[in-house]
Amino acid sequence: MAIASSLYSSISGINTMGNAMSVLGDNVSNVNTLAFKSSRTIFQDVLSQTVSTASGASQVGRGVTLSTVDSLFAQGSFQSSSISTDMAIGGQGFFMLRAAENAEADMYSRAGEFRFDQEGYLVTPMGYFVQGWGIDTETQERAGTIGDMRIDKTTPPVETKEVEIIANLDSREDNEVNEIRLFDAWNGTNAAAVKPTAPIDSANYEYTSAIKIYDSKGASHDIAIYYDRTTNDNEWEYLITCDPSEDLRYLDLREQSIYAPDERYNYEDHKGAGALLYGTIQFDTSGNVKEISAYDVPPDAKVDPARDDNRLVLSNTDKYFSFEANFTGATTNQSVDINFGAQYSGLTTTTRQSLVSELGAVDSNLTGAGYITSETFWSDVYDSNGLQLTGDGLVGGSDTITITGFGNDGTPATCVYNVNTAADTKVQDFLDAVGTAFGCTATIDAYGRLKMTDLTAGNSGMHVTSVVVDGTGDPLGNVTEDDANPFGETGVNGDTIINITTSKQKVFSTGQGLSAGGLTPVVTANTPWEQVYDSGGAAIVDGSTFTITGFNGSGTAINDTFTVDAIVTATNTGTVQDLLDWLETTFEADAEIDYAGRIVMTDRVADEAATGGYSSALEISSWATSAGGAPWDVAAPAGGFLTLDADTSGEDGSTEGGIVSSDFSPEALASTQYANSSTTIFQDQNGYASGFLQAVSVDTEGVITGHYSNGQVLKKAQVALANFASLEGLYKKGGNIFTETTDSGAPVSGTPGSNGLGTIAPNSLEMSNVDVGSEFVNLITVQRGFQANTKIVTTTDEMISDVINMKR
Repeated sequence: MAIASSLYSSISGINTMGNAMSVLGDNVSNVNTLAFKSSRTIFQDVLSQTVSTASGASQVGRGVTLSTVDSLFAQGSFQSSSISTDMAIGGQGFFMLRAAENAEADMYSRAGEFRFDQEGYLVTPMGYFVQGWGIDTETQERAGTIGDMRIDKTTPPVETKEVEIIANLDSREDNEVNEIRLFDAWNGTNAAAVKPTAPIDSANYEYTSAIKIYDSKGASHDIAIYYDRTTNDNEWEYLITCDPSEDLRYLDLREQSIYAPDERYNYEDHKGAGALLYGTIQFDTSGNVKEISAYDVPPDAKVDPARDDNRLVLSNTDKYFSFEANFTGATTNQSVDINFGAQYSGLTTTTRQSLVSELGAVDSNLTGAGYITSETFWSDVYDSNGLQLTGDGLVGGSDTITITGFGNDGTPATCVYNVNTAADTKVQDFLDAVGTAFGCTATIDAYGRLKMTDLTAGNSGMHVTSVVVDGTGDPLGNVTEDDANPFGETGVNGDTIINITTSKQKVFSTGQGLSAGGLTPVVTANTPWEQVYDSGGAAIVDGSTFTITGFNGSGTAINDTFTVDAIVTATNTGTVQDLLDWLETTFEADAEIDYAGRIVMTDRVADEAATGGYSSALEISSWATSAGGAPWDVAAPAGGFLTLDADTSGEDGSTEGGIVSSDFSPEALASTQYANSSTTIFQDQNGYASGFLQAVSVDTEGVITGHYSNGQVLKKAQVALANFASLEGLYKKGGNIFTETTDSGAPVSGTPGSNGLGTIAPNSLEMSNVDVGSEFVNLITVQRGFQANTKIVTTTDEMISDVINMKR
């Protein structure tokens, strides 16, 4: 009979309903478990039995069985928390965990109840390590691969690497008339006086601002920036300084040889101590930053901005100029970028060399200091002493202005101009002659001075070695007391050198070295000796000697010989550089080949004779070559090398041609020149002292930020999330933890908010997703199903009993 089989069908229903009740009980019991994911039961019928019927074969079911227990990964509600490390995931994903005994993360959880252990690692209550990335303290970007996250309780000091100063400089300030550059006004030795005074007088600047920076030990130091107008429209100069007594910048080897025994800046001896960087800021007519220049300030504080000796040039990857500082005594100086709110374009520009005469000519038709222009007639031209040039423009009947020197490529140049005061000849006629002879643009500046600007930008060999005015009736061609010299003071033999202002005395050879036996090209320091010729085409002979006499800067007499050696050895380059090295050692001065092929020697110490200080005696009296070509020979007492005395009266407008990094573009927050009071708008720096962790915070991207006692807020780590292709395939391990299986697939990790992963809700915990109302409804249906199956059992039992009772 089939009656007995119904018992087994009912028993399967009772067993299945019992399992369903277990699932319901598990759900309800975890209604308050963090991030618990509820389950549901799915039933299916058992294989049916085939029976014969009048209509043919039919099937009778054999009961029910449990098909599967699914985990429901629906989002749970969030509850707020006062603990900053509590996190909830809004969306897809799991936190990645690693047990201490495992090498990699192999556990996953939605429960974000985290805390820091005694070593600073972020862990779960069970001690599992939460996984994520560390963040580089400098770049503030993720570093390395996924691993344990550790937040240090302290942060080490970090030296300042960038300073940002945004200021408005008052455009209503008048241009300087008699300019004193900020580096000239600065004197770091004032701090070493018996009665110390400020290193710079307040009368020498218009505005100042200060900011603290930090050294590698975390100590703070005040940095002051001084601003002052220049003589140029819309231009300001700046000087970045520190306390001179704190300035321990390490000198390079060249500077150590100059300032021996000092190896560092010394505020007791060095005027430039404390002066870290000098430069200018050029604004456009709208008050926006247009150009910025920067120069190192040497120990003697002589920047010489007209020359490129101390000029800084940026690479195309640099954004800002930087200055060096040293407060700890380290052998490596601290480099600090300075940002005025304008970023370097990355494009270098070449400037044209300009030579300006020392004095200007006066127009007799103008009252006061009325200077000539290019349109002034020669009949109205007088020099600064009131003397007038005369002549009819004919040779032998006029004053003659003879200018000699070199053009851009070092080619010798001479301009002989006969002044004509009888006709309506203008000064422009003279300027045209100079421009043609030297390949330059010759003009008269606002002070009546001759200005020669090279037509070719960049490094230039254009120099003026003499300006001679020959008076009429002077058969020897010498300048007499009655002869006018409109463009400079008369020197030895009537020569006036028009050159670039220098704070250190220089001497120049009158001859030039050539590298092809002709007029050009000129030699360089790297030219081999076998390729060096004099202007007559004679070659230098290997083994010949240069016998040189003169004086070094301190006045010590020099009489020594250099031997040309064209053979390259470990100690000999076989080039002109060997001569330059010998000259530097012998005369204790810098030696170079300029772009006209001349030997140029520069005293290493600034001339302070005007203030009773050091007076340079640098001189080359004679230079004699034993055989072969003699490019730089001079014989005493005919004259020796030309001497360019140090000029302490200020810059005259001459500038050295070369490469500069001056093109800057304003940033969103930039320094300006508006008609408002000078003020600091914003300032910041990226260094700090050591500090202790006071609090942490977490953002929606899972970035953990430390708040330290030194005021720094630093990103320290970022939480990693993982997701799976099949969430139902995950294995419940207990403790709110899942592990991967072959059914779930491999985890795909990433940062919160990326690759379909959810975001982090900080100060929150995800609650259980169990719906008690739904669970109770399911409870009723399971209970009724259980009751119905038990009723089938009792009814079947009665039926079988009736069958048995059929036989009494």
